[in-house]
Amino acid sequence: MKTLSFIFVFLCIPQFAFAALKIGVWKENITPTLSERSTSCMGGYGLPLTNPRCGITDAHDYLSLRALYMANNDTQFSLIVFDTTGVGDALINDIRQRVSMLTNKVDVDNLIIAATHTHAGLDYQGIWGGIGSGYRSRIVDIAARAIIQAQSTAQGVKIFAAQTQVPVSNRRGWGIVDDSATTLFFDNRKTDQPIATLVNLSAHPTILDGNNTQYSSDYIDSLRTNIERKRGGMVIFVNGILGDAQFSTTERTIEKANEIGKLVANTILESEKAKQRVMGTLNVSTITFTHPVSNTDILQLQQSGALDINLDDKNQISVDLKYVQIGRYTSLLTFPGEALSRLGLPIKYKHAR
Repeated sequence: MKTLSFIFVFLCIPQFAFAALKIGVWKENITPTLSERSTSCMGGYGLPLTNPRCGITDAHDYLSLRALYMANNDTQFSLIVFDTTGVGDALINDIRQRVSMLTNKVDVDNLIIAATHTHAGLDYQGIWGGIGSGYRSRIVDIAARAIIQAQSTAQGVKIFAAQTQVPVSNRRGWGIVDDSATTLFFDNRKTDQPIATLVNLSAHPTILDGNNTQYSSDYIDSLRTNIERKRGGMVIFVNGILGDAQFSTTERTIEKANEIGKLVANTILESEKAKQRVMGTLNVSTITFTHPVSNTDILQLQQSGALDINLDDKNQISVDLKYVQIGRYTSLLTFPGEALSRLGLPIKYKHAR
């Protein structure tokens, strides 16, 4: 699966250099049209090809694609986040190729394509029925143009960071979970007006359960909306060490999702009062990780064309891990899959030392 988990490592330590870092953001509505919904399926619950929720006609809130472009000197880092359960390999490759066709100004090698992991979004991976070809073509084009638009809006910013805790629990009952919410606040360098807020926390967007029949970004919709209304600018949400993390509730309703989103938004906005200035240059490094795939169910799904993952002739999958630094003490690490707390937290703590 191609859900990208983000880990922010932030320490409040004085910093002494500031570079002319620019960011740009863009947002698009990617809710399928009624005709597109008839040939697409909702993802997130049940084993592959089970619990199909196809032909869903209702949407509670619109699904969005949010793009962030960041540049400093000759270094770029770009991020596209879909409101979906996960994003497949071929789809990622097609978006990068489309960007390259449209412009040579975006460094596609440093372009990350991620998912919020809402279980009330469409199935971009082909695990629960997939999406129609028309909708697929449309979102490839939208995504490519969105990051180009984000680049065109890039402006000098001041960056601040804050960290707080949110009421996340381990859904497997283990005594370990990442309950931190780390936020980067981007303000116009000249006017101090908010441009964007990048939120990273670890929690499954599964307030809405497998009986849900409305497209939604779950609690993330309320979280983003409340921050945008009170702070201004655009909110980009990126999930973190979410494999076994959730907001505990027995109420699986839209109303509860909105309540939790608002609670977390207010907690994040409160943390801004103690924000710390982030200074330094932007650096991006990449490591390619290769691992054999031995699960027979996954192999059969891939061979049948139902699951969108790229395997080599040895049934190995290769992925890029990105390590992004802004200055010395603020960093971002990307890796694929739904990392469990006992894997992700040691990595996070190691980078924090």
